[in-house]
Amino acid sequence: MFPSRHRASPDVAPLSDEQSRAQVVDPAKEIVKTTGLHVTYATFAWEWCNDQGDPPYHGRVDMTFDIPAGTDRNAFFRQITATMAKQPGWASGAAPGMQPHGENLHKGNVTITMGPAPSNGGSIELFGECRNMNDHRNDSGWHDITDEIAGS
Repeated sequence: MFPSRHRASPDVAPLSDEQSRAQVVDPAKEIVKTTGLHVTYATFAWEWCNDQGDPPYHGRVDMTFDIPAGTDRNAFFRQITATMAKQPGWASGAAPGMQPHGENLHKGNVTITMGPAPSNGGSIELFGECRNMNDHRNDSGWHDITDEIAGS
């Protein structure tokens, strides 16, 4: 999770639940479709952007995928980054103001990080903007969206 610098700005309009969800789910689908990843599991959750659990919240997608046997994981992550950075609206590195670990991409203000997963696979996390002012305190569980992401 990102530190408190992931706060909403008073100059930026809040996002609805649908907009916040689409902000991370749509790029996840784009990554899968463009790179041909074999997604094994994908989840969506609401995360709070402060230590109190109060709004604002942001959407988050975590997905795991297979890496072909004999393939260097780090080279595979770099290839995903290079492929996506050629797509309109995408760039390598983190979104402005973010400093996550691992191989990074961003689309607008959505930060995407990649790293190893168990069983020699890979994982991708997508973090949306902290612009959802609805109270998701009681909806903070992970929701399986594997079929939605893998079927893109």
